[in-house]
Amino acid sequence: MKPSWNTTILSICGPNFHPIPVTKYRFLSGTPGTFVLLTLARPCANYVSMSMETLTRAWEVLQDAYQAQMEGDYDRAVELYQSSLELHPTAEAHTFLGWTYHFQGRIEEAIAECKLAIGLDPEFGNPYNDIGAYLIELGRFEEAIPWLEQATAARRYEPRHFPHYNLGRAYLGKEMYSHAIRCFQEALEIEPRYSLAKQALTSLRRMVN
Repeated sequence: MKPSWNTTILSICGPNFHPIPVTKYRFLSGTPGTFVLLTLARPCANYVSMSMETLTRAWEVLQDAYQAQMEGDYDRAVELYQSSLELHPTAEAHTFLGWTYHFQGRIEEAIAECKLAIGLDPEFGNPYNDIGAYLIELGRFEEAIPWLEQATAARRYEPRHFPHYNLGRAYLGKEMYSHAIRCFQEALEIEPRYSLAKQALTSLRRMVN
């Protein structure tokens, strides 16, 4: 049974979450999975002029798209995300569509979707981190750094240790080892159990000592 969406806002992680598989650096961590929080108590001014029926349908289609994505049916997920966006554009739908494009190897399109997400909600930190992670994957470390710095400062981003870890990866790619060490340490200050940051920090310290 689907939830009653009403004025639901989708955000990443939080006190009540549901685990889903980990599949890319955006969410890769020492925890069992990634998390989506369906928060039912945050109204949005953009919704005032929209009919509740249209809004509810947009979120239901977004939920179906996310399910298709998690099941590996990426073509179907793309179709559904685009349908949700046609009903009501959201930063989350653009971000998750970008994530799906990434799985399809369409990284430049994934980056473009994240930029659209930022245009809709500049305070949503996830697309900044995603752009940085995608650029790291392309070996464009210099370009990744400012995006990841913005993710670390974003008002709405969870889990907050991920962009610090990815920023460390970008600095590591540029052989700026002291900066990378600092970023991995910052990730561990936020989440001391984050195994990837622990491993990266240990390996880097061995290399430079």
